[in-house]
Amino acid sequence: MSLKLPLIVVATTLVFSSSSVFASKDYCTPKLNLYLKGIHDTVNSQYVSERQKEVAKKILDKVKANRDKMGDCALLDKLLP
Repeated sequence: MSLKLPLIVVATTLVFSSSSVFASKDYCTPKLNLYLKGIHDTVNSQYVSERQKEVAKKILDKVKANRDKMGDCALLDKLLP
């Protein structure tokens, strides 16, 4: 009986810690998508200078090349210093 309580505590801790790992992707993906939407708007805007459009296109290309290799949180850290 004395082993049941520590086993339950350890199992509960593992469940909550593993669910927090999965929550990080859900936290970063909407932020990255919102950032990318702003970049797309910059590229498509007629009121933005050509230099700003070029920079925005480079960012989009960088994200496209690295999104499968890196996680969304890593991309946010790389793009937004």
